[in-house]
Amino acid sequence: MVSEARALGIHHFSFVRSGLVGLDLADAFERYLAWGESTSDYRYVQGRWRALMGQIIQAGIQHDAGLAASDKITHLLALLKSEVPAKPVQKLPSLDEWIAAEGIDQDMWSQAELLAEYKAHFGLDNEDAIQEAADAAGGQKDLVVERVRALNHLETVLSNKPAATDRLDAWFAVTVVKRLRAKAVLTLGDLVRFINAQGYRWYVRIPGFGQLRAQQVVAWLVLEQDQLGLAVSSSAYEPVSKAALRQGRLQLVPIGASPAMSAYGEDSQVSQELVYLQRSPELSGQGGQFRSHMANTLGATTDLEAVNAWLSRYDEKPHTQRSYRKEIERFLLWCAQERHKALSSIDALDCQAYRTFLKDVPASWIEGLWVGRGDVRWRAFRGQVSPASQKQALVILQALFGGLVDAGYLVANPMRVVIKNFDLPPTKINLSRSFSEAEWSHVLQSLDALPDGAEGLRLKCILELLVTSGLRLDELVRARHKHLRVEQLPGLEPAWVLTVTGKRNKVREVPLQADVVELLARHGREFVQDDLKSREQGELPLIRTLFAPVAKWGAGQGGHLVAVAATHETGLALSASGVYALLKRFFRGAAKTAAQAGLDPDRFERASTHWMRHTFVRQALVDGVPIEVASELAGHASIDTTSIYSTQELARKIAAVQGMKRRQVS
Repeated sequence: MVSEARALGIHHFSFVRSGLVGLDLADAFERYLAWGESTSDYRYVQGRWRALMGQIIQAGIQHDAGLAASDKITHLLALLKSEVPAKPVQKLPSLDEWIAAEGIDQDMWSQAELLAEYKAHFGLDNEDAIQEAADAAGGQKDLVVERVRALNHLETVLSNKPAATDRLDAWFAVTVVKRLRAKAVLTLGDLVRFINAQGYRWYVRIPGFGQLRAQQVVAWLVLEQDQLGLAVSSSAYEPVSKAALRQGRLQLVPIGASPAMSAYGEDSQVSQELVYLQRSPELSGQGGQFRSHMANTLGATTDLEAVNAWLSRYDEKPHTQRSYRKEIERFLLWCAQERHKALSSIDALDCQAYRTFLKDVPASWIEGLWVGRGDVRWRAFRGQVSPASQKQALVILQALFGGLVDAGYLVANPMRVVIKNFDLPPTKINLSRSFSEAEWSHVLQSLDALPDGAEGLRLKCILELLVTSGLRLDELVRARHKHLRVEQLPGLEPAWVLTVTGKRNKVREVPLQADVVELLARHGREFVQDDLKSREQGELPLIRTLFAPVAKWGAGQGGHLVAVAATHETGLALSASGVYALLKRFFRGAAKTAAQAGLDPDRFERASTHWMRHTFVRQALVDGVPIEVASELAGHASIDTTSIYSTQELARKIAAVQGMKRRQVS
């Protein structure tokens, strides 16, 4: 039974009218209502139609009560209350199917124009077409037409025009409202602003919303934007990169080539701020207080040139470089805006002030709603900085200053004394981020439940390799078959050993189980031809892609904008983000059945690749592997790190013994 009573809009009348003339209700629901509520249950659709008809009639009765006798619409309400025998259904193609069939170039039409053309083509808002549909009802022809006319009249007096101040629950189903409310979106105006701020993929920030519904919501908002007084940004229709290419604002580069981008990102707010620093003599660092008057090995004449040159040493470590760049950007902006100094003029007192700043970041530096770096509302921080992140920021800045001193650009490192004097929080390992024996059994059961095939095999390779070796994610994606070898040592059976290069370029040898190597070999057989080619080059990845990369926007013949694949090859090395996404998706699937196994689903929802590494070390110590061996296998910088796991296992043993019943000798 559908009992929701929300505002009556013209889309509600269109849905009811579709039912009156005999169109398929499921199609009509998808066309007119699915953006605000969704269901795959046809009984709900039928119930929704009856509920809306009842709501229209009830609203008409209330409206009729206030009319003069000569203006009464009682006869129209009576028509709507009358029953019409079931009519044959006219099956219409979806909007996308119609666009494809007609060969329409979507880039030449707005969503609203396409919808209007679609309606005109099928006569959905045309009385002659309604008359034709009514003919199918035989002797009830006149009654159908009269009922539709009655509904049309009520639409003119009862339908509500949406306003930006309308609360979402006036237009959306409760389930949709809850999802949007979680993102502080309370009104239609909030929704338009949220979409404009987030851009094309705004819906990914709302769990369970979905791309199709997002497109439907945008289409409805576009139709009503004159009433709302708020325009939906063009960025909601297509990726910014595609729009930039189409409008000629972004230079096309050959597929496979690396575009020469600004070190701080083109057209971003931080880029504009930092470019301003370069143009300002007092903030560029040309006359910095601690600038060396000698030549420097970076060839830099300004602070930004020096920073960019120093960061270039991490070109081969993009994740590290991105992390360093973020912290340095924040510091440079703070130096200019809060201290009005160039980086090369910062002293120890300034560094102490920045440490205090990080402990309690002012609201003006924090963006309440996520926006792109090109948005004027962009801010350097998303929220308050955790103690661990504060430590990381200061360590990075100390490394920067130290590097600039070593290069002869600066004569002193003001951050060194600051870090020594501050009681920085120790780095902690969250031991709860590992699987227990019962949880790991559930992981294996979930893995066995997957259908046979290349994808399941690859996932099993990743899980088994990580949990039996303790590899870091970066080490896994950089591993190649050429790094594998068989070792034959006295007194031992032949064993597979993988050579990896970990943090701080530390090389270590990691023995692998024979069955894990067999899994990797089976995974490799999916790409026999690629294997032959890669063997010649010595670069066959352990974990590989199964499909060609997703196409990027590029230039086609005649300069037209087309989707172009960088390569059509499969069997390439799977990226770190690809491995992470695969495991997150798998763990979310395992969470759905965790409760049935008596386990906490939330732990599987939060699980990630690093849980596998923690699980490896914990299981190694439980199985009696000496702590110094476990430390070397995991590539820990110090055995003290590994001892944290050992302490946890010791605590379990002590608690178990203390819980035993005491049996004293008499």
